[in-house]
Amino acid sequence: MKKDNIVVVFSSHLSEEANNKFIKHISDTIGVKHKIVCYPNFNQFSLPQIYNQAIKEHNSEDAIMVFCHNDITIRTRTWGRLLLSKFNNSDFSIIGVAGTTYLHESGMWWQDRSKMYGVVEHTDGYKTWVSEYAIPRAGYIKPVAVIDGVFMAADCSNLEHTFDEEFKGFHFYDISWAFPNTLDGINIGVTTDIRILHQSIGMVNQQWDDNRKQFIEKYKEELPFSIDGYL
Repeated sequence: MKKDNIVVVFSSHLSEEANNKFIKHISDTIGVKHKIVCYPNFNQFSLPQIYNQAIKEHNSEDAIMVFCHNDITIRTRTWGRLLLSKFNNSDFSIIGVAGTTYLHESGMWWQDRSKMYGVVEHTDGYKTWVSEYAIPRAGYIKPVAVIDGVFMAADCSNLEHTFDEEFKGFHFYDISWAFPNTLDGINIGVTTDIRILHQSIGMVNQQWDDNRKQFIEKYKEELPFSIDGYL
């Protein structure tokens, strides 16, 4: 079925004022029919729980769902039109803005930068820099094994797996969702046509490492993994 609208979902521990500001930013830039759903979340729910609840409550056959952080600025005007076009004119079921064709046995998707693809800006509040993992190609969707969770779009009616609620908190929700879908033949890609500024430098912590160990134990028979034959 042709997709003609987008449901944007985010989890937030911020104030109502901050949430409304982010909602307005999405509405001002998306450029298509849409719904924006904010789930207030003060550490009582994991991201897999939040995102699965959103799929249950808001997914429809004619919609694309976007799961994103609320500390991003989307630089691309009318990005929703681009996104709908990509889903309607390809066989990709998940599209992100950064990812890799190769997943190392450590579970760290950035282990081999030569296999990464995408362009994301970052800021620490003082300076801004661009993480550019490959030469951008307009209109191109790069097939990848997994994507980063800062911005993830999906045709949730055409997936083999929803988010894995075995993973608690706010880490590895993206990799543990994308990877089993890849293993079961779902096409995942990265576009550089949608540019994002992430107001974060991507710190890891103990929960991240605990979830990483959980992931590599669960998928130890499949790792390392590559979609292009490189190991």
